[in-house]
Amino acid sequence: MKTFRITTLFLFLIPFAAGVHAQTTELTFSVNLKPQLQDSTFVPGRDQLVLVGNLPPINGLNPYFLVDEIPVDSIYSVTVRFPSRLRNQELTYNFEMTTNGRKQTELMPRAVKLLGREIELDALYFNAFAW
Repeated sequence: MKTFRITTLFLFLIPFAAGVHAQTTELTFSVNLKPQLQDSTFVPGRDQLVLVGNLPPINGLNPYFLVDEIPVDSIYSVTVRFPSRLRNQELTYNFEMTTNGRKQTELMPRAVKLLGREIELDALYFNAFAW
């Protein structure tokens, strides 16, 4: 009898878990740091680039660092999964660069709507808003 109940509960939870995962929004944020790398404003290995915003998990205590997976392209990226309860919310975010111990935050906020699917945002230049 116990085996039947556990199996029934397990079969009930599988579709529920799959539905919750399908509704989460996974965003890949990218920044092109070519100008900052060329003029040595940003030095890889010494300086850091962080994503900051108004919704969890990027508004919490744990920073989301952008990294350059392919060093020849100057594109720094990070992928963040947002909970399903935030679907259709507008995320306001910026990139914050720390160089020589000094923080520099972009002047204008960026925004994107969390749509419940995977999205890869364009790699815009740091602090550039003429797109």
